[in-house]
Amino acid sequence: MATELAPGVHWVGAIDWNLREYHGYTLPGTTYNAYLVRGEKTALIDGAYHGFEGEVLGRIGSVCDPETIDYIVVNHIEMDHSGTLPALVKKLPDTPIYCTERARAGLARHYDITGWKIRVVKSGDTLDLGGKTLTFLEAPMLHWPDSMFTYLAEDAILFPNDAFGQHVASAARFDDELGHGAAMAHAQKFFANLIIPLAPKVLKKLDEVGGLGIDIRMIAPSHGIIWRSHAGDILKAYVDWSRGVAKDKVTIVYDTMHGSTTMMAKAIAEGVMAEGADVRVCLLRDGRYEGTHRSDIVTEILDSKAVLVGSPTLQDEVLPTVAGFLSYLRGLRPGRLTAKKIGCAFGSHGGMGGAVAQAEAALKAAGIEVIDGGFHVNYRPDADEIARAYELGRTVAREIRAR
Repeated sequence: MATELAPGVHWVGAIDWNLREYHGYTLPGTTYNAYLVRGEKTALIDGAYHGFEGEVLGRIGSVCDPETIDYIVVNHIEMDHSGTLPALVKKLPDTPIYCTERARAGLARHYDITGWKIRVVKSGDTLDLGGKTLTFLEAPMLHWPDSMFTYLAEDAILFPNDAFGQHVASAARFDDELGHGAAMAHAQKFFANLIIPLAPKVLKKLDEVGGLGIDIRMIAPSHGIIWRSHAGDILKAYVDWSRGVAKDKVTIVYDTMHGSTTMMAKAIAEGVMAEGADVRVCLLRDGRYEGTHRSDIVTEILDSKAVLVGSPTLQDEVLPTVAGFLSYLRGLRPGRLTAKKIGCAFGSHGGMGGAVAQAEAALKAAGIEVIDGGFHVNYRPDADEIARAYELGRTVAREIRAR
């Protein structure tokens, strides 16, 4: 069944209970949110992956005859939102499709759009449904070049596609149903793994939306729950996350071969705690264990002021698990956040070493300010080196508390 957001506005999307990995990070399923807006005319906003046509059409059918849809709005062409579009166009061949110019070009790269009735829109353009008015706002690179937001004036609902979303499969449709804490935690992971590289654009777009002076009482993204009770909270969180607002918290991420790097990581953590700062110690694994996947770790990093990376040297390189994590971190570019994070690297080696220097170079490439010359030991750390690791933790904690 469809879910009502407001009179004449319904969620008609699909729930993917089985999706466990997407865009490089782990998730407990997701939703593909589509929305039906009905005035005198009817508009469908967004869609789902190919294969979910029956679910979407079934929910639309619980509200109205799908063949009475007058307009289709495509906020974003990525296939988890546009995959149902060819089936809809086949069913509704004369229905106009509203999207940005870049979306029109992108659709042509994904599908055979011969005969599609595409109407290109720009920021400020409107679509009058008769009692309901949709206003379009281009939002390039949030998170693809074609992206746009759609705003429903009469009900003060923002449909921002991927912005403000979360990957979670649930019977809950709204933030207050899922629980505020859970909704924000899923949103933080979504931001940390998808939106961080776009932080400057997020701030610019939020300023632009604020400058329009529009009322936003509900935010209906393309994934996850709908923000009806805490729309202001998620807006503020996006501002804070984009600015790099963080806690006095250190995330230590590492892998080990024979336990030496583990010994160092634990001693560093003890030093951090001795100074009264928070710490997360994350052993890299493939996600079979909670909190060990790279996507969980970058979620911890989002609200940390410092990142420490540990690796033994294997064949003159960092361990493959650590190398993969560092590649992922470089792609996210947390250095684009307004407030810079600090970091350093540590590890053990049996030969000439090299992993620590490579890890620090990768941290710098990700925009993280490296504050130490690297801490490495030969084979297993002795008592003096454990003490040095402890002092490194204290130094990092004092540094973040001074910022």
